[in-house]
Amino acid sequence: MSKKYAKFLPSSENFELENFPFYWITQVHSQYVLNVDHVLKKYGVDNSRRRLLVALSTKPDASVSELSDMIVSKMSTTTKIVYRLKDEGMVDTYSCENDARITRVVLTPKGLEMTKKINDLMSVVLEQTFEGLTPLQIEKLMESLKHIFKNLAH
Repeated sequence: MSKKYAKFLPSSENFELENFPFYWITQVHSQYVLNVDHVLKKYGVDNSRRRLLVALSTKPDASVSELSDMIVSKMSTTTKIVYRLKDEGMVDTYSCENDARITRVVLTPKGLEMTKKINDLMSVVLEQTFEGLTPLQIEKLMESLKHIFKNLAH
């Protein structure tokens, strides 16, 4: 590792936790999930269900595998979430016409309504999250996070 990154590494001599980027990424993510879970509690939806419903609203008729990739979750976990949501009447599943091994997922009217409620609540959380930042700062943050993700995913 080059010296230019040394201060960010736990192995450096004068390491401070506040200088470790992943410390802040996990802190932000954990606080975000806590806030989201708190506002969604009144609808009986947790963050896992929210993530899947929102992903499905952006890609209708997605396969379980596609949803798993979208929400960065193991297939088995995604399958459990799908069937929980199916039991709650928010999604339905069907076998793909071209390949019966592929299970596709679709939002039901109840799921669409819940997704609208979730999006309304999420706008409040996002406004709170980004208070004091300009849209350009948010775009730059997203560019940096996407770049980091690509570096990790290769």
